[in-house]
Amino acid sequence: MTEPQRAMMDELVWAHRDAEALAGDFGLDPDSISMLQRLGFWPRPVTSLPTRPGSPYVCQTGDVRSLHFDWSSIQSGMSLNDPLELQFDYTRMMMGFLIFNPAPRSIEMIGLGGGSLAKYCYHKIPSAHIAVAEIDADVIALRDAFLIPPDGPRFRVDCADGADFVARAAGSPEVILIDGFDRDGQPPQLCSQDFYRACYDRMAPAGILIANLWGDHEVYSDRIRRVFFGNAIVVETEGGGNRAAIARKDGSLDLSPKTALAALAPHHDGFLSAVGRRIATQVDLDRQACRKARARPLPGVSSCHYVSRR
Repeated sequence: MTEPQRAMMDELVWAHRDAEALAGDFGLDPDSISMLQRLGFWPRPVTSLPTRPGSPYVCQTGDVRSLHFDWSSIQSGMSLNDPLELQFDYTRMMMGFLIFNPAPRSIEMIGLGGGSLAKYCYHKIPSAHIAVAEIDADVIALRDAFLIPPDGPRFRVDCADGADFVARAAGSPEVILIDGFDRDGQPPQLCSQDFYRACYDRMAPAGILIANLWGDHEVYSDRIRRVFFGNAIVVETEGGGNRAAIARKDGSLDLSPKTALAALAPHHDGFLSAVGRRIATQVDLDRQACRKARARPLPGVSSCHYVSRR
């Protein structure tokens, strides 16, 4: 997406209204809109626009295809020129589990959206069996628009509530990625302490959980820290209000240069190196804050979030 296209998309997101109303604000007639669509400066519908509030739909601006529940935000984006490119920083940060486990055998995902993480893992991690829980059948119905792989021996998408899926599914996943949102944000059942506890109980030893947080992220991240006995960090993502909470079951989040280098395969486009540096920096910051808190504890306040199990 070019800078003018990004600016136009930012304008649409900021406006918090549909494209027709925004066109009226700009004084654009249908012919002008058609011309802007052909030039890639105005979104054009790829699927039918929703008939009920909150229904998902797909638009395209230039070569970028995007998933929406409304015009207030973009749920997912895909470049048609490079369908595996991770368009948003939070998705690159969520792939940080590869630094700790470069070849997981089992990955579970809560939330499909436009399938950025699902198809990236399918194509880039041949060792992994991937199961995705998506509660909205209308979202699943749009999978072909985002080139999401069909169900098969290594990949499946279940129409299921993520909390129920975690509580009832068989197996012990090595990685759990939580990216479940609806039009109102994060559903309560996907950010409760009971849900995070169910994830912890099901995970394999040294398993990694990464949750995309938005809204009351401090409340949610505190719940994750409690469940994982403090062995969790929260990393800010670039270009948005999202946070990535990264937690490890019965294992350390410390990174040594050897550990990081072993995971940085060339076919991951180099972004993992930067992700690894940001994770290591946050671990160090949390550790420094812990030391300061222990030196000057406040009455009735926990002195430290981060716990190293080394």
